[in-house]
Amino acid sequence: MTDLVSAVPPHEPAEDTLAYVGKAALGAIPIVGPIAAETLAHVLDTRQAARQHEFNSLMARSLTDAIARLDESLTLEDVVDSDEFVAAVTHAQRAAAETASAGKRRRLANAVAHAGSWAPFSHTERSQFGRLVVDFDDLHVWLLHYLDDGHAWATANGVDMARRYEADNNNSLTAVFGVPLAEWWPPFAQAVSDLERERLVAIQRELSDSHARELHARTTPKGRKFLEYLSEPPSAEAAPPSAL
Repeated sequence: MTDLVSAVPPHEPAEDTLAYVGKAALGAIPIVGPIAAETLAHVLDTRQAARQHEFNSLMARSLTDAIARLDESLTLEDVVDSDEFVAAVTHAQRAAAETASAGKRRRLANAVAHAGSWAPFSHTERSQFGRLVVDFDDLHVWLLHYLDDGHAWATANGVDMARRYEADNNNSLTAVFGVPLAEWWPPFAQAVSDLERERLVAIQRELSDSHARELHARTTPKGRKFLEYLSEPPSAEAAPPSAL
């Protein structure tokens, strides 16, 4: 199959921003008026074009890898002629333009590679997973990794969960997020609830009191299949979100 990554045309900014505004320094340009408006429009156009090129390259790389793994007889024409593929690309490009998360853009690009009948997922799975990759943020996806085997993740990442639990009398995830329980618990509990609603995790029991809270949940086979759909790395290598 043709190397799709090499086929993506290079990004060529039309003009350098400083050249566009002449020899004046950007700090000297007024923040109101036609010069500021034109400069802002140019900067945004340049940045958006660069982001689009980056995302196209991610999709090409993901599709190349996926097709090589799935079916050597599959051709590029088989993929791009699919209405499912065209719809998935359009949807993913729009969602990628609306997120500031590099991780989410990567997941959107990976999902495109599994958007058609060539992928080892049923039509129902592709439809649901394609929606969830847009709806879920970095915390949701990392929790699927962590809840599959939290102690294995902690061991691989050097988190002394038991010692931190004794010191703080809080859930061991305090050590992972590095913030007090009151800060990480609300987004954590909401994300787990979202995942449970989609049956990607199964909640075993919930304990809550004035001193400590702990939510016991495990990633389900469906949750692990969603991670496969996203072409996620091994769970022990998954990095927690930088912000909650």
